[in-house]
Amino acid sequence: MKKTKLLSLAVTIGLMLTACGEPANVTGSTPGSTEEDTTPSSAAESTTQEESQEPENLPASQEYVSSDNTYKVTLLEGLTQTDMPLQAGSTMMALEGGSDRTGFSGISLGSSKTSVPGNPGDLESLSDYADYITDMILDGTGMTVSWEDTNAPAAEGAEQCLAREGVARSGVSRGLAYGYYVESADSYYSVVMIGNDDDVEEAKQILALEVLEGMAGQGGTKDFINGMTAVLDSVNGASVRETVKMLADMGADESQLEVLASQAQQSLSSSWGVESAADLTEMADWLMNEGHNQDALEFLGEYGGTDETDRDAFDTKLKEQNLDDGTYISLMAAYDAYAAYGEGAIAAWDLSRVGTIMGFGYAAGYCSYEEAMDKILEAAEKSQELYNSWEDFNKSYLYGYSYWAEESLDDAASSAAERAEMVNSMESQANGPFTIDWNMELKKEW
Repeated sequence: MKKTKLLSLAVTIGLMLTACGEPANVTGSTPGSTEEDTTPSSAAESTTQEESQEPENLPASQEYVSSDNTYKVTLLEGLTQTDMPLQAGSTMMALEGGSDRTGFSGISLGSSKTSVPGNPGDLESLSDYADYITDMILDGTGMTVSWEDTNAPAAEGAEQCLAREGVARSGVSRGLAYGYYVESADSYYSVVMIGNDDDVEEAKQILALEVLEGMAGQGGTKDFINGMTAVLDSVNGASVRETVKMLADMGADESQLEVLASQAQQSLSSSWGVESAADLTEMADWLMNEGHNQDALEFLGEYGGTDETDRDAFDTKLKEQNLDDGTYISLMAAYDAYAAYGEGAIAAWDLSRVGTIMGFGYAAGYCSYEEAMDKILEAAEKSQELYNSWEDFNKSYLYGYSYWAEESLDDAASSAAERAEMVNSMESQANGPFTIDWNMELKKEW
């Protein structure tokens, strides 16, 4: 598996992205609205070989730590590690053999169950996760593998471990493939290796994966920013900003970047009316200074909601006016947000999407990565000024989504309720996107 094949995975993820994450029933144009056959050794033979191998005769090993410090993989010494942060709660490492092991290449992924790259939806088992990851990695590579389950090494803190191996074929070439998959209470991890038989067999002897405990809150400004966009990034399956940056850093073909640029331009135009660098800056500034938050406050004021201190009384007043369901839901969401956060009512909904449109602006070629991150940093700083915690930010975000989508957070069948469930899940994760210190000092680190 060469680097160009790793790029196929990134493009597969990237092509699934949308600029605003509209609810399924919303179709309007309101702004914001990825030679010779041989058979692998049997599990019994592999186990016997590993047990008889003296420790001093094992291949030299090295630890490779994920960019978010949530897990580490022990594998062959001297591999070249390329970090690929896909979104909050989801990272990928490419581990290439280089000149010493030209036939070896691997990919390691770690993600919370709500942030699996590509957004496959609910995965019912570790086996489903393994199927999904291997299909995604091999898609577009021209390579096929006939997988068979084999004995899986134990991993500390894991609820389940699974291992598969098989012969990898691409045209007349062949090699050995091995996949290792781990499930914890709230996350999935995987290591998939393909190469010549000797390299993969040696790698299997020393392979280990460890979930790193006690890393919650230990992140930087980029991690804080990723937390702000965590929900929509999870809906999309990846952060378009980080996906395109990764592709550029890895030397993607211009044609690959042009495909993403075209899609980003189309999304910005149709969802936001943004068609140039100037439009992008103007829209980002509108979100930070006015946005749907200002619209919600003015709309609420028209119905006396900013002066009403009794929620039940306001609710009764609205019901007496026989409003349509969408208007009623939006007004009650605006009321609850204003009661909780005053002038910052649903501003988190706007501020989170500064990260989204600037990411798409970078992908579209309307700004540089640095310019995008600088603008998102401004939104992050304003978020800290308006809210006291991730909990407050997320509640404001959800009120904003409810207002915009005209969907009740209490309606279990709505996309608003789905967003709320995603937030609840992320908030409960030991190393989730919202474990970053809300009051951390934000600074430019790019």
